[in-house]
Amino acid sequence: MSRLVTLAASVDGRPTLAQVDEMLAELRQMPRDQAVATLIDDLLEYRSMLPI
Repeated sequence: MSRLVTLAASVDGRPTLAQVDEMLAELRQMPRDQAVATLIDDLLEYRSMLPI
């Protein structure tokens, strides 16, 4: 979890596509409980709104 916290803390303003992808990669390695699943869903929704 500390790697995820470090990634989130390094974001200045809105996360970029690359930053979101890094956070998603970290979340995918974690056990799937409701909190992790919600974070993944929210990040995927946010990612879908970013320009490519």
